[in-house]
Amino acid sequence: MTNMLNPSFHVYYSKQLNQLPRSIKIDIWRRLTSRKYPLSLEQASSIHPEVDDMLNQAVGKYIKKKEHQKMKPITSNCETSLRQENEELCISKQVLEKKIEELLDLQEQYKSREVAMTKSLEESGEKVAQLSNSVAYFKSIIPDTKKALASAEKSIDLLENKCRHLENIITAKDRKIIALVDQILKHSDATIEPKTYSSNSERKLWAKRRIESEYDLEVQKKYTFRDLAGK
Repeated sequence: MTNMLNPSFHVYYSKQLNQLPRSIKIDIWRRLTSRKYPLSLEQASSIHPEVDDMLNQAVGKYIKKKEHQKMKPITSNCETSLRQENEELCISKQVLEKKIEELLDLQEQYKSREVAMTKSLEESGEKVAQLSNSVAYFKSIIPDTKKALASAEKSIDLLENKCRHLENIITAKDRKIIALVDQILKHSDATIEPKTYSSNSERKLWAKRRIESEYDLEVQKKYTFRDLAGK
């Protein structure tokens, strides 16, 4: 923010500046930096044609004004002094008003940021509360989950034992069936298909041989099938 009460003209203009009162210097600086097409601070603080013209004009007017005031009574000089002071006060008032406006703008920005931060904190608090509730819920179901897993493991062990028991029974039965088939084959010609089968295993065995005989001559020669025997 530009400090209008402390203009920083270039040293090059010291001669003109020494002839002017502070109020006029401030007024020239204000007009240079805050008019419709203002100079930048760098331009106003450097040797610039517009600065040169404005200071020279101000010096000329001020000298004429002083010469004119010499011819006026003392009261006129007092009025002029008061008018200059009023001008300085008006300039100071304008500067203060501008500062107040800028401070009010900053205050509004801070308020909006404060509202945004408050809202963000509230949303974060809600999320933290939700996460805390979720953690508490999962902690509460951990014991029941462990019990359920232990029960499932026991059930799996029981089922595995039953499966092994059934496999043993099936294996024993298969052995008995094979033994019976061997006994039957010992008392009959194993190369002739019987009229009745002693078991499903024997039925499947002769069905397999019959299929193999369709493309294997050795099987046809070795076994006699009921269907083929009548031909």
